[in-house]
Amino acid sequence: MLAIDVHQLRKEFKVQKNREGLKGALKDLFKREHTEVAAVKDISFQIPQGEICGYIGENGAGKSTTIKMLTGILVPTSGKLVVNGYIPYKDREKFVQGIGVVFGQRSQLWWDIGVIESFRLLRKVYRVSDEDFRRRLDELVETLQLQELLNRPVRKLSLGQRMRCELVAALLHNPSILFLDEPTIGLDIVVKMEIREFLKRLNREQGTTILLTTHDLQDIEALCSRVIMLDDGSIIYDGGLEELKTRWGKGREVQFQFTDPVSLDDVTFMTSGLDVRWSLENEVTAKVWIPREMNVSEVLSKVVGLKDISDIKIFETNTDEIVREIYQSGSADAPRDLSALSSNEAEAGEKEPIKAGTGAGES
Repeated sequence: MLAIDVHQLRKEFKVQKNREGLKGALKDLFKREHTEVAAVKDISFQIPQGEICGYIGENGAGKSTTIKMLTGILVPTSGKLVVNGYIPYKDREKFVQGIGVVFGQRSQLWWDIGVIESFRLLRKVYRVSDEDFRRRLDELVETLQLQELLNRPVRKLSLGQRMRCELVAALLHNPSILFLDEPTIGLDIVVKMEIREFLKRLNREQGTTILLTTHDLQDIEALCSRVIMLDDGSIIYDGGLEELKTRWGKGREVQFQFTDPVSLDDVTFMTSGLDVRWSLENEVTAKVWIPREMNVSEVLSKVVGLKDISDIKIFETNTDEIVREIYQSGSADAPRDLSALSSNEAEAGEKEPIKAGTGAGES
């Protein structure tokens, strides 16, 4: 069964055109001109129950607009939209019983009262029974370690503490779908890891469907098997993250640190017959660029038997770099042809080990 079914979804906004100068400002007072801007352009996708899907894009790509339509906050201009069997903007009261929403830059907790009081108010909003509320609250508080925070006003919480409380607030009524819009924005690495582990456990144990928008690609790598990439309101990629990395990965680099000094001729000779490119870091350190279709073991077997090696490091394609190249090309279907790379470009390779930071922006 599908948790989310979107077909040809479109959202347009009227934007006022401001004329220049004093005369233009006076004209705007009496007769305003508007233009139609499409924030989301006829997108289609389906998310089955129990999937964790990443929804990424640059600033203004339309991510948050999509989430607001999926949660019933905005009414689509056109298209079909079914979430949990409901049309969000039509069946609002029934629909919200089955979804949870966390907006990283907006709070659903009351600022000046204790956290537990916000939870009790939300219990009444969602019409959760006392028994279910106590059982659910105890489970979430223990899992997210919030025992010491329940009687503290929200305004006195750190950002990480508040985000953990926001997750509890979104899950008190046990929704089957969780929408997360930048849930880890501004958090330190320890809190991010705690939230990621919690979300994985929630999905694994309760089958909760999660749609995650973020500009931290490390969230995507840690949680999602599938990613939907949005650019200028249109979907340019919908598929597996590993498939995307395989298709766009520019190869790998292996750094060898030798016991004795080596020359460029020495290391090149060791891999003669292989389509690889060497560069020297210093007299005892050299890097070899290996195309993505070649197995690293082919290179290692040739080098290890001929020279004494004190250290080896393997560098993978950075996910941020892949996403950046896709946006620059405007398509996820046409990766750059590595055979056309110049020697200098190939030797440059990827200079950082695999790690994703803040590559794609928010909408």
